[in-house]
Amino acid sequence: MSQQQEITALKKFVRATNFLATSQIYLKQNVLHKRPLEHSDIKPRLLGHWGTCPGINFVYANVNRLIKKTNRPFLYLVGPGHGFPAVQANLFMEGSLSHFYPETIPYNETGIEDICKKFSAAYGYPSHANPEAPGQILEGGELGYSLSVAWGAVLDNPNLIATVLIGDGESETGPLAASWYANRLVSPANNGAVLPIVHINGYKISGPTRMGRMSHEELELEFKGLGYHPIIVDSDLEEDVYVQMTKAMDESYAMIEAIQTKARSGEDVVKPRWPVILMRTAKGWTGVAEDNGKKLEGNCESHQVIVNKCAKDKQHLEALDQWLASYKFGELYSINEQNQIVFDKDIQSLLPPKELCCGRQHLSYGGEVVRSLNNPKLEDLAYGAETPRGQRGYSMLKMGQWMRDAFKLNRDQRNLRIFSPDETYSNQLQAVFEETDRAWQWPIESWDEDMSRDGRVLELLSENLLFGMLHGYTVTGRHGMFPTYESFSQVVSSMADQYCKYVYASQGVHFRKPVPSCNVVLSSLLERQDHNGYSHQNPSFLGAMLEKHPEIISAYLPADANSTLVYTERAFADRDKLNIIAAGKKELPQWLTLDEARQQAKDGVMVWDFASDDNPDVVLAGCGDYVTQECMASLVILRELLPRVRVRFVSVTELTSSGLGSRKFQSKPWMMDEIFTADKGVVFNYHGYPNTIKKLVFDYKGSHRFRIKGYEEEGSTTTPFDMGVRNGTSRYHLVIDMAYKLFQQGVIDETQHVAITTDMLQRLVDHRNYIKANGVDPESIENWVWTR
Repeated sequence: MSQQQEITALKKFVRATNFLATSQIYLKQNVLHKRPLEHSDIKPRLLGHWGTCPGINFVYANVNRLIKKTNRPFLYLVGPGHGFPAVQANLFMEGSLSHFYPETIPYNETGIEDICKKFSAAYGYPSHANPEAPGQILEGGELGYSLSVAWGAVLDNPNLIATVLIGDGESETGPLAASWYANRLVSPANNGAVLPIVHINGYKISGPTRMGRMSHEELELEFKGLGYHPIIVDSDLEEDVYVQMTKAMDESYAMIEAIQTKARSGEDVVKPRWPVILMRTAKGWTGVAEDNGKKLEGNCESHQVIVNKCAKDKQHLEALDQWLASYKFGELYSINEQNQIVFDKDIQSLLPPKELCCGRQHLSYGGEVVRSLNNPKLEDLAYGAETPRGQRGYSMLKMGQWMRDAFKLNRDQRNLRIFSPDETYSNQLQAVFEETDRAWQWPIESWDEDMSRDGRVLELLSENLLFGMLHGYTVTGRHGMFPTYESFSQVVSSMADQYCKYVYASQGVHFRKPVPSCNVVLSSLLERQDHNGYSHQNPSFLGAMLEKHPEIISAYLPADANSTLVYTERAFADRDKLNIIAAGKKELPQWLTLDEARQQAKDGVMVWDFASDDNPDVVLAGCGDYVTQECMASLVILRELLPRVRVRFVSVTELTSSGLGSRKFQSKPWMMDEIFTADKGVVFNYHGYPNTIKKLVFDYKGSHRFRIKGYEEEGSTTTPFDMGVRNGTSRYHLVIDMAYKLFQQGVIDETQHVAITTDMLQRLVDHRNYIKANGVDPESIENWVWTR
């Protein structure tokens, strides 16, 4: 095909998709514009984002051309996700919608009527990219995540190219700005490539964009400084923008092939300079140029729905009528004997083979692309029976050993990675470096440790970038972990929301199959952020995520290392979920054998018989590792002071938004009385905010008996034990609360209650005086040993 034939085909293709996008936004009938428009043809509510649609269509057509030319698999991610009518128009034309929805969206005029009538209609099609649409791996409702997700998708998919269209407004967000740095991490030897295309149409919803007011020279300097090779396409230049774009796409592909060929031949490619296309086209390109003297095309006024009064205003209706007529859509297709649409030969020349259509890219659907992990044997890693209860050990070190062995066992599958915001060592996961390295494509100095081109650990100081990469990695069928400081996990809370929405919305979509879970590990927990101070003390992520669908979110708070191993294995076996594991990295007492930890994980709630009495007078519960240590210490004190009082200890290691324990446990509501008794007082010591637990037990008829302890937003630079003191979760506070419950129930008298409370308060005063004088916790607390 000659260049002129290609350009003719591209222009027809974009004409067709521009028409379909416009019709979706405006029309409820006469959607093929076979007669002049009438007011009654217009939808009662006009919703959508027209301004970005022409750019999306222009790029989609050029991606199709490259697929046809190279016969290589592509994903197409759209950052300006609210330009969905353009995405849907292309999915229809390539046949993907009719493939997955043959009954509702057949490949004929009825199918076009369906997508037009239902776009942004009640219970119809959303205004942004979504899981119901084929080929999409990004929910698309929030800006900033497209580039990082694309980088994650190409990891360990060496033949894949992810073309990602980035809006110039989107590029102003923090997550997107950090995503450019992924070129420091992704090796061209064993991974695919990302082709970013920045759509510089100049405007956001009501004003100019930063890039829109930059010169070509400024843009080139910025992206060269970021380590890319910028290629400018500009509709204001003399050369036809369609010709410019085909050249830019061909040059980009040639550069990608050259980089990958060098790396895969064994050459050390330092600082691979990937291409980026900087594409200037007018916002609202090919739409209505102006309205009553107000500039529309090439201005922020075209961001959403232009000529938006056409349901009643004659002038607006005429403008829309002329606009739709300008595309001459009826000239671009015919109807065959089977009543199917047949686009003209030029358009057909750009339609990829069905299996290579972006909407049919199998990596976007889960299912057969998911390869389960070969799991390490927990018996080889756990603290064994020879470890006495209460002997100290490390949860995060054990998790690191599990990950090390998992990397080894899955070395050939290349389906496991850690996405770590520069915290692998800090979070005590360093055992992984016995098997793999940190990936780094920039120069590696002789003194740098555990760094290589093809490491399985990705580290960079951007939670946004790495969480987005984890998103792209898991939804395309692989397994990953995101370990981070608990206090900074809130940085990606909104990204986690979007991930959960994507997974939840995927549940009812017949062609989407289960994908591996997204596993967030919260370490550097608030109880041991004693040296960092108040800024590092924040359990908000747990509380925020425990508002989400219980089928999608589980929070695991293992009490010790063996429990951490069990929940790590569980998290990686889960599908279609976001799991949170909160585990401390400091030395703590070990409580359960591996078999006991497995038994507890079945329900997520268990009475620890070894620490409990029959027929209890009071119940003490712990949820979290540090707070469990304080619970056990308080039991020792209470039994010394009140040897005849009977106490039950309950360990809670799983939470969902519908309550304590696993979904299996929650399905048996009577178990709450069996575990917490039907009438005894309960003191509940929780790792995070007390209100989180208050909400989870609100519907339990015995919730009035609960005294819930937790982080009260009190912090400072202090000693580890004093962190619990400041928030009322220390062993002394727990003894005070249990004594009060016992007094309320008449188990002890007022004299005993006052004596115990006075004793504990004095111990708290003595402790504060001690740490002010010595700077450390007393030996009896620092090296406390549990005894029954």
